[in-house]
Amino acid sequence: MEAVLIVLLAALCVLVPMWLGQAQGVIRWLSPMHLLAYFAFFGFLVKASAYAARPDWAFYRQFVDTPAADLIGVLYLGLFVLLMCLGYRLACAPVDRVGSVAAARLVTAGTRQRGLLFTLAFGVAVATITVILRARGMGLFDAGLLAGLNNAKQINVDHRGVGSTLAGIKTLFIVPKFAFVLLLAHAVVRRSRVSVIQTTLLGGLLIVIALLSGDRFELVEMLVFAGATCLIVGARLSWRSAALLACCVIILGGASAYMTDLRLGLAEQAGLSALLGQIVGSTYFLDFNTAVMVTDRVVQTDLLWGQSYTWWSFGWVPRAIWIDKPAIDLGVFFKRDIMGVTTGGAFNVTGPGEAFINFAWGGLVVAVLLGWFFRKGEVVCLAPTNSTRYATFLLYPLLFYPFIQACLQSSFSAFIVGAAAQAVLIALMIPVFVTRYSAPSRSAIVRRPHYAA
Repeated sequence: MEAVLIVLLAALCVLVPMWLGQAQGVIRWLSPMHLLAYFAFFGFLVKASAYAARPDWAFYRQFVDTPAADLIGVLYLGLFVLLMCLGYRLACAPVDRVGSVAAARLVTAGTRQRGLLFTLAFGVAVATITVILRARGMGLFDAGLLAGLNNAKQINVDHRGVGSTLAGIKTLFIVPKFAFVLLLAHAVVRRSRVSVIQTTLLGGLLIVIALLSGDRFELVEMLVFAGATCLIVGARLSWRSAALLACCVIILGGASAYMTDLRLGLAEQAGLSALLGQIVGSTYFLDFNTAVMVTDRVVQTDLLWGQSYTWWSFGWVPRAIWIDKPAIDLGVFFKRDIMGVTTGGAFNVTGPGEAFINFAWGGLVVAVLLGWFFRKGEVVCLAPTNSTRYATFLLYPLLFYPFIQACLQSSFSAFIVGAAAQAVLIALMIPVFVTRYSAPSRSAIVRRPHYAA
């Protein structure tokens, strides 16, 4: 009976944000509420259903044996999701969806110096990859290169299990990502064959970057980049686009399964079965396990009272300068100090988990604030006037989606430092490659893009 109640609550936490996103989202299918629904589906509903059939698969059972701990954890997680929906709804006001799409199309149609942007993206990516490999003492043609990069995410790990992830240099990967998003948008609006070819090559480059970074969520990120960009500029779903989407999902799923095999070091490649096992038996997405673990193990003396939300203030200092710099990812604290696991690395703490570690059940207030901020950020990025003047629609996939992902799966401060540096690079590239306009009237915005359709 308990398992049935948990699955029903998980289903509610998927359906409510999905309905809210369809009803109120500025962008259909990939609004913040849609993203919340997808993360709740994989992190809560899929895992709860799997654990109902196979309780031994539950990650939290390695650490928690308190009676009813799972019910307390899912109650907290369910309330957190529903209160995020409440915060989002409280911030809702009428929006101009047609004007938002038209403004993005108008700006995208005027993309400049596409050849230079394409060349810059590849040049920066190659240079960045070279620096990363040298820092790890590897060469591009070393045997076991991919296995080594996927097995060891940190270098120079100290006695606390904290090391360098080279996050600073990886910030430069925002350049090929920016090029991918802008050139994909131009390909959709202008139907330019050259832009289609450039976008395809950049997509392959981003897959290589994900393989070398050892981060499977880079592949999820790439899929959202493409989907959000197409929806923002008003691409219409057809059988052809649906088939293309299916092919992309298959390619990215295969790459993700391959990365899982590399990480696990399997003698016999397990493919998608290993990937599914990693999803179910881990703390990925808006995780059910984390909610159970924090509500069971966090005590009054563990509470940080908001400290983790300020760790970004010293995170900008390179570890090469500050050798003993504390980890700014709360997942390290969660794994080592809360759960008592000292093997290095981190557990994904999730947004609900971070709120509980800071304020216990008072962390539910954070859920309302996050939902409110998600709505405000979505509107700021996609408002027609902001898009025409500042090309802010590009920020939605490149910065705002990763922020939502970090707030749902990771921790706040770990995202902010890298995002600030990425925002500077994007701000430098927009004036060079994007044609912007002083705010024209809504009728002009809606009319002018028709020539590019």
